[in-house]
Amino acid sequence: MLRWGARVAAVDLPRPDIWERVMRGARASAGTLLMPTDSAGGGELAAIAGADLLTEVPEIADWLVGLDGRLVVGNYLYADGGTHVRLSAAADLLAQRLSSARDDTALAFLATPTDVFVVPGDAIEQSDRAYRDRSRTAKVLGRPLRWVSRGGLLHRAYPPGADPGIADALVSAQGPNYALAKRIQRWRAAVARRDGRLISFHVAPSTRTHSVVKNRALAAAFAGARRFGIEVFEPDTANTLMAALLVRDIVGGSISHDHPWQDEAHAAVHGGLWRGAYEPRSVLGLAAVLGYAASRS
Repeated sequence: MLRWGARVAAVDLPRPDIWERVMRGARASAGTLLMPTDSAGGGELAAIAGADLLTEVPEIADWLVGLDGRLVVGNYLYADGGTHVRLSAAADLLAQRLSSARDDTALAFLATPTDVFVVPGDAIEQSDRAYRDRSRTAKVLGRPLRWVSRGGLLHRAYPPGADPGIADALVSAQGPNYALAKRIQRWRAAVARRDGRLISFHVAPSTRTHSVVKNRALAAAFAGARRFGIEVFEPDTANTLMAALLVRDIVGGSISHDHPWQDEAHAAVHGGLWRGAYEPRSVLGLAAVLGYAASRS
């Protein structure tokens, strides 16, 4: 967003290494960077910049409320374990404070594709075709693999004729805290949209971020995912694409549908998780085995 000339108020932890990196990017951009600072501190700017959302929601809200221009609050937070849930709850409280104080506040979220979503009939039709037209080798190997795994491997994504369907791509390796943290964001997006607020909510693609690939099992599964029609994005590609969708929503207005699940499914960048032949979790282990060597290199 900074590269495209936006005015960005950045909130991140008060750590000099973070702010030195952020400021380098800002200086090379066409945009304007605003940072919360500790006015009582001294020294270099990076040493006094930052705020902790877990403990400073009121202070951050007061700072943001006073900024000029349209306010778009993007929730792009991550932390390991239970801290992720606490961060999502804190960000939700911040969004509510800002929405109450400023009617022009828009909210932006990126949903994880490794969750459960209702998906439209055209996705199910494509999945059915992929399952029907899978290779002879896949058909021959599929039956014994399903038998050995007691139905856990290589089963079709949807019941025939489902419309809409349920795409279940929850990954147990990511843990319940991650699922709950992302669900808090989905709920806030649905409620705020119902209340007439401008919302930018999109399913973002599986991406080779550090927080994901540091998990060896997920890194291996990502490396082998393409064999099952699932595309894993590079971070720069995902960032640019999702930023473009955000700009479209803010400038042109987000598109509203009859049902909340349709709002979530619109312009979803699921990378093939919704349209592949197999339920994602039923190929995750095989993808990890096939991608193990590539992930090690």
